[in-house]
Order: sequence, then C-alpha cells, then structure tokens
Amino acid sequence: MDFGIGGDHFDIVGEELLSAEEWYEGTGTCYSQDGTTFLDIFDADEYADCRKDNLFYPFASRNEWEVADFLLRSSLSMAAINEFLALSMIRELKLSFNNTKELRSHAEMLPKGPSWKCQVITLSHSTKHPIRLFWRDPVECLESLFSNPLFHDKLDFVPRRVYTTAARVLCVYSEWLTGDFAWDIQNQLPRGATILGTVLSSDKTNITTMTGARVAHPLLLGLANIHMRTRTKLSSRAFLLTALLPIPQYLHPNQRMRGVLEDRLIHECLVIVLKPLMIAAEIGIMMSDPVGNVRHCYTPLAAYILANIKADPNNLEAFFEACAEYWLNGVHAPFWMYWLYADPSVFLTPESLHHWHKEFWDHDLHWCLVAVGALELDFRFSILQPITGYHHFSCGISKLKQVTGRVHRDVQRYIIGLIAGTAPRHFVTAIRALMDVRYMAQSPSPDDNLLTSIDRSLLVFHQNKDVIMTLGARMGTKKPIDNWFIPKLELMQSITASMRKVGALIQWSADATEHAHISEIKDPARHTNNNDYDPQICRHLDRLEKLRHFEIATTLKSHVVDPGTETEDEGGEEEGTACDEEEPTDPRTALLEELNCTRVTTNYFNRAKDITALSHQACLGPPRTFTTGNVAIHLNFNLTRTGMKLDDISNNFNLPDLHHALSAFLQRDTRNGNMTHGVGVPRRSLIDRPPILPFDRVQVWHTVRLQQVSYHDSSVALPAQTLHASPSSPEWLKGRRDAVLVNIDGQYEWPQSGLKGHTVCELQLIMRPMPRRGSRIGWRDQYLCYVHNMKIGAVDPVTGMHVVKRAKHANGSPVGDIVPLRQVRSFINLIPQFGAAADARLTKATSSHYSSSFFLNKYFDKQIYDTLYYASQG
Repeated sequence: MDFGIGGDHFDIVGEELLSAEEWYEGTGTCYSQDGTTFLDIFDADEYADCRKDNLFYPFASRNEWEVADFLLRSSLSMAAINEFLALSMIRELKLSFNNTKELRSHAEMLPKGPSWKCQVITLSHSTKHPIRLFWRDPVECLESLFSNPLFHDKLDFVPRRVYTTAARVLCVYSEWLTGDFAWDIQNQLPRGATILGTVLSSDKTNITTMTGARVAHPLLLGLANIHMRTRTKLSSRAFLLTALLPIPQYLHPNQRMRGVLEDRLIHECLVIVLKPLMIAAEIGIMMSDPVGNVRHCYTPLAAYILANIKADPNNLEAFFEACAEYWLNGVHAPFWMYWLYADPSVFLTPESLHHWHKEFWDHDLHWCLVAVGALELDFRFSILQPITGYHHFSCGISKLKQVTGRVHRDVQRYIIGLIAGTAPRHFVTAIRALMDVRYMAQSPSPDDNLLTSIDRSLLVFHQNKDVIMTLGARMGTKKPIDNWFIPKLELMQSITASMRKVGALIQWSADATEHAHISEIKDPARHTNNNDYDPQICRHLDRLEKLRHFEIATTLKSHVVDPGTETEDEGGEEEGTACDEEEPTDPRTALLEELNCTRVTTNYFNRAKDITALSHQACLGPPRTFTTGNVAIHLNFNLTRTGMKLDDISNNFNLPDLHHALSAFLQRDTRNGNMTHGVGVPRRSLIDRPPILPFDRVQVWHTVRLQQVSYHDSSVALPAQTLHASPSSPEWLKGRRDAVLVNIDGQYEWPQSGLKGHTVCELQLIMRPMPRRGSRIGWRDQYLCYVHNMKIGAVDPVTGMHVVKRAKHANGSPVGDIVPLRQVRSFINLIPQFGAAADARLTKATSSHYSSSFFLNKYFDKQIYDTLYYASQG
C-alpha cells in the first residue's frame, strides 16, 4: 500500500543528474512496487478491523490515546499513575482504563515491531551467574529502519562519485555511498542489487549513578544509507537497540584472563546476533523501502563505532601468554571473520570522540601543561573574556576530573593561542599541526585537497615532535617516556585512507550513539525495580516502540491528502532532485518531521521571513529581526534603555567622538543612499563648530543575537550567538564588548569570501536614533552600531592565526566609526597575545581591554575554521 509519497524519490539512477557526479549504473533496481509498507503492517494487525471504525483502538478516541501516550512515556511510577487515574476529575472522563495494569494491557494490543528473544549461553568456564543474551533479529531491525516513513526522502541507494567541478579532478567524500568501499562492493554484487550499509556501535554504559555500579553493554544498529545529517541528528532515532550483550563475572583467579574470556564471549554473542545479517550479505534479501518498492538488498558492514598466533586457542593459558607477547586481546575468532565484505581496516574507522578528542586530552594537553606550567596555563584560561553559551574555565583546566567530550572540545578552542609566546616555537607548531588534523578531519564534505592538507599537517607534527621529548613533556606516572607508542596517535595516520573508503568520518562519531544510550538504556532502566535490568529494559523499549509506531501510523492516516490537491509541479520529472529541499512540499513530510523533532534551534531566518510577510501591518520602526546576506540578526523587543540622551551615552560608554561619528555617518548615508559603509573613513574636520544632529536621544541595546548558516549547507541554521556591547558596571569595570566581523565591501559576502571585504571591529554600542518629540524621521531609519576598528595583519607562521591589532589615531585614541548593524556578519573570538608570562593584574573582565594585540582565533568553532581554510585555498 502506498501512502501518497511519490515513488520518484527512489527511481533508478541510470544517468548522471549532475555533471560533477558519476553514478553507478544498473544498481538499486526496483523489482516490484507492491511491497509491504509501514502502513501495510499497521493494517495487517490482528485488531485492524476494529480500527476501521475507531482509528485509535484499543483507545476510545484520539483524546484518550493522547492521555495514555503521555502517561506511558512519562517518568511516573505505576503507583503515581494509579493515583492520577483515581482523581475524581479524571474519573469523570470515563477512560477505558482505570489503573496502570489496564493501561499497559491496552499498550500491548498495539502493533508491534521486531520482537525480543532470550538465549542462555553455555560456557566452558564458570561464572557467578548464568549468562543470558537478550537480542532481536538484526534483519528485522534493519528493515524497520529501511521502511520507516520518517526516512522516506532521506535515503540513498546508488553509489556515486562526487567531484568539486565538472572537470572531475578533485573527488569529494561525504555520504557513505560516495566512498570507494561502497563502489567496490557494488562491483562484486549482481546487477540491480542494492547495498544497505550496516552501522554497529557497542560500548558499555552505566545504568546507575553514583552507587550500584550496574553496567549495560548495548549493541546499537543503524543504516548507513540514511543521509548523514539525519542519521547523526540525535532526535532522529536512527539507531535501534538490537542486543544487550552479557557482562559476565568469571570465577577465574587471574584478572587479565577474565578479560580475555569476556572479550571472547562478546564476539561469540555477536556471531549469534548478527548471523542473519551475515547471511543477507552473502546471498541478499528482498526488502521493501518506505513506498513499497521491493529491492534485492545486501548488508555489508559499513562501520563499527569500536596477527595470527601459533598457539592452541583452547589452551587458554598458553594462548594468553602468546597474545600478551604481541599485545593482542586473545580473541581468536572475531565476529567479522564470518561476514562477507567485512574488512576491519574499513569498518573500524577513526572516531572523533574517543580517538581525536581523547588523544588531545590524554596527551597533547599534558604536554602543554609541562611545557607552559600548570599555574601559568590555568591563569591564562581563567582571564579569557567569557563568551555567552560557552564554557569559561574560571579555575583553569589542570585539575579538571571526569570531564566530557564537550569539555575536551572547549579546551581545544583556546589552547593554541594560549601557549603561543610562552612555549617553544617548534612545540607550538607540533600541537597546532595535530589540532589542524582534528578540525579538518571533522569536515562533512572533505575533498582530495583537504586530505592532502591533513597528511601535510601530520608530517609537520612528526617533523617537530622531538621537542616534546626534549622538554620532558612526554611523561608517565613517575618518569619520562622515551617512545611514541600512542595508539590514538597511530590511528590518525589512517584518517585520509579511511575517508576515501567510507566518506566523511564525522558521520561515524560516537556522539549520536552515546546519546542513544540515554533513550535506549538509561531512561528505560529508571522504570525498572532496580533488579534484573535487562528483561525490564527490553519490555519497556518494546512498549515505547509500539507507542511511537502507533503515533506515526495514526498521524499519517489522520491527515490523508487528496492527490488532486497537490501542487502542479509535484510528480514531474524533476521531483526526485528536489527531495532534499529544506522546506518539504509533501504535507506528510512536514507532519513526520514535526514528529521526529524534539529539540529545535531557534531559526531567526524564518522569523524574519514571517515578519516580512506581515509588512502590510503598521510597524513602529524597522523590524527587530531581519536578515542580511547569510546572517540573521535579532534584537530583543524589550530595549535595555530607551530615550537616552547622546551626551549621557557618550559619557557612560566612554565614546567622546560619538556626535562627530554620527554626523559623518548621516552625511555619507544621505549622500550615497543604501551603500556599504567603511570603517575608519577620514572625517571632515569641523573647526569651532559642533556637529548638528536631527535627534538627541536614542534607543540602546546591550546585546544582539546573530545567526549564521552552515558553511557546508546553507539550509542549516547554526545556533545563534549573543554579542555584547555594554558599558562599565561593577562586574565589568571596563565594559563588556565582543569582537565582530563587519562587511565593508558589498562585492564580498561572508562566509564564501573569507576575510576579503571585511574587517574586525570591537562592538561598543548598539542603538537606534529617535526623532524629537513632535517631529518626523528625516533620515533612513535603521539600527546602528558604534565600533572600534582593528587591523587584520599577516598570519603568524607558528600558530597559523591572523594577528589583529587595535587601530589608533596619531594621538593614541582608538579609531571609531558608525556602521549599520546590518553590516555585522559574525562573532570573532580574539585571544590576547600574553607573551612569555601573562600580567598577573589581568582578569577576565579586563584582559581584552588592556591588550592591544590579539590572535584571530580560527579554532573557536568549525564554521570559522572551515571558512578561513577554504578561503586560504583560493
């Protein structure tokens, strides 16, 4: 059954749609269009006949279903739900269930997904408790993802090669199907076959907090064909719990031997669980996509987010000794040896969270602490000016314990600029080279040039790493280490090779799967009685899956759209090329995206569009949310101050030339109209004649929110950044002012142009002039800002960052000017150049004010890094 989503999304690609793409011909064949869809399964349920009259059966109505759904998903205990249902007001609703037991019985009548199984594992070595494996068929789980209507326009089926231009010189590696591995596998499969890349993730996670020491070992399964952006989105639920691997307590006296036995057991269990996928990878299996197209699918292992020994593996002690000599873990039969097309050099990809960021925290940061000194480095972190929305290390970083990956990344933002000037040049160069590798390797669409740059940065590190040994920074717990046996550092050497095989490595980050542990393990565990967790977790997940599928099905069936009411351009030849548009034309797509969204970034671009659409209504002044170029700017509706006199502002903000700057700006603006204003433009001197302004009061804002679009995907709005421009206060004795990037040449547009046509300024004041009482506005009504100009210098060869200095007049006063707020393009993080030792009198509130020379911190976020990198490549 087809539920109205056009099948054009899944047409066979037999010719190139774009000249810069090469598609694999004769693959992804649709053998039938009458396959079983998600709604077909819903309609085949044993209670389907009852839902012909009441769609929400076994619940009496939509309202009752919503009450039941809320209670079953809530964190309320069974006793609390019983108390709620016993309330007299609730009893008046005459619900079909009166207690928790009846409510859960209703839920059990809902259509189900892949079912759970329990298998007892027989072992040759004794354990404290019997070993039970809870799992479900991975092929059914994969098919559940493959046919999920939430992903109906988010799936790829055909391997392709993407190039930067039609000349096909530089290859781009993004999605899994753009890598060489998918292309090579397709070469070995029958014509018309469809490859479904299997993504696995397994990692132990704590169930209890603080006490109890209860641990679970989940095995998550994902589908590599789902678009990277959707699959890595935490709210997409693109990973399903497929098994709860056992955590045995062996009675063997040797602790390390117990570890070997546990590793062997894990692989034995993985063979049991994944056997259906191994068979499907060898002979294929027929599966239906979300619109009912039947395809012949093969299931190679795309990614697993985790030497032969001459000894008898059954003689555990002898085998263990042989493994120890070669630093092996003692697993003689890894699960992938039975899986066709499973190559550990391919599916064991370098991973950002546990490899790159952890390598930085375990090694690079410790080297920096030794080279700079813990006290000095802590002080430098503590006096950086705080940034809204980002971690400020007020007590330094040397004593941080049990930190998360987010903290690792927060420290990486500033470390290069803070060690510069005090650590040896070659040391800074080595640390910066590894940092460049991390940032470049996180690109969602790396090309051959970027891969070359990664290899070049690794070479720079190896050319300069000896200084780390010389300084004694490579330290163990008690003495220096004289070797480079660092597995995480070794894995960095395979970054470029892995990207060419499996696409962008950022899509295989453990961030999404680690977060899935919350919804798949930790939240269900809180609904248990804290005994025998595994079966209760499975039962709870089964119930939640039924609720989610029932919600999707009833939503689809409740919003049936007459095909004749669809827009004329739907169903045409070009529909398949529009499936990735940000604003869906299919009403069902919009409904499903709403269901699939739990956390939304405020989109000021959409707000500005809505305000523009209401322009026929009377507006008091310009809109406070507007777009300019690739930037959306939002001012709070409630001003910080209104009706302030210019003289008071000049004194409070310490802007003695404010009147002259406003006068010069109004003259230029009147003379040149809607021009792009420069900064630091020479003004006409007015001898013995003060400037005359058509206003004497202004509205003032101390903050403004600025939002950009992603450099790699203009349809993605990044989280908005709050910018400050406030005067002195008890906490900020010199005021709080952020640095921004200002456009000064309309021919260039951020971020594509890089720094060309832009300059760095310090934001001093945000205002809007107000007409005098009884008079009308005689100037162009717009939001203005007063800025202090800064000069962007050459790139420092050691840090790889631009040096920025304050621009000053001959008398030493700062160069200030007025520019429209619409010319502001981005927040810029500046790190003061502290020199060999930071001044002990500096604080977080004064370090920026008293500094005259800075580093333009390109490592602050990936947006600014990627922008400056690609601009430097021409």
